[in-house]
Amino acid sequence: MIDSLFFLIKSAFKNVFKNWLLTIASVSILAVCLVVLGSVMLIIGNINIFIDEIGDESQIVLYIEEDLTVDEITNINNSLHAISNIGNINYKSNSMILEEYMDSLGEDAWLFEDLEADTFRNSFVFNIKDIEKFDQTIYEVEKIEGIATIKERRDLVQRIVDIKEVLMFLSFWIIAIFLIISLVIITNSVKVSVYAKKQEIWLMKYVGATDAFIEAPYFMEGIIIGLVAGVVAILTQVYVYNQVLSPILSDLGFINPIQINSVMSIIVIGFIIAGAVVGTIGSAYPVKKYLNV
Repeated sequence: MIDSLFFLIKSAFKNVFKNWLLTIASVSILAVCLVVLGSVMLIIGNINIFIDEIGDESQIVLYIEEDLTVDEITNINNSLHAISNIGNINYKSNSMILEEYMDSLGEDAWLFEDLEADTFRNSFVFNIKDIEKFDQTIYEVEKIEGIATIKERRDLVQRIVDIKEVLMFLSFWIIAIFLIISLVIITNSVKVSVYAKKQEIWLMKYVGATDAFIEAPYFMEGIIIGLVAGVVAILTQVYVYNQVLSPILSDLGFINPIQINSVMSIIVIGFIIAGAVVGTIGSAYPVKKYLNV
């Protein structure tokens, strides 16, 4: 069993080195595909974080009815806290709002020194955690008794949701396109190995070798190509993000790029698994379809 395993691994590496030009081409193209895919996902991730931050900053202001008792205001506060999609709930009395307004005027505050607190209405201010559940959350808030009006930016929220949906759509097709390109390249590489060893394969079949034993080195070859490409892609991705993408995002002025170290484990695991899977699938097609054993 162990001898057979060593033979399979040795045969796979022999194929990899024998067709070194195709191996380099396969590794390079798959690595490029992974880096481009990773770069796009990192950019989309940064944009998604920025969009979520905008959503967090778009506060909802809940104006309550006048002449409510302390108990009624407390009930509204408790009802808001009972809604799971609401966060950062703050109660602002009319006197607090007046004070904030006067502070915002700065040196011109004396012009409004006769302004009364009753000019303003008591209110609650909060954020919606998941903006995709915006309508559902507002519906729950509207059922609370004692609410006069709700000030919200439904148009802004809808634009944010639309942008996120477009980004998800683009992400799906980018992944699909680059996976197909990688599969085609690895398939061609393994196919060459299969055709180059037709005579040897026929002899192995003649002496009683099973199909699985004959096919295994080619599956292993695809996995090796995928794993090597994954490692190369990881090293390249770190350099590309730190030296190119992160500075560009910073120069935009409104995005604070995430540190690649914070997602390094995802990149490593994702690239290694993606490389191995693409390598396995890419080798399966020519072995099964083009190998006459």
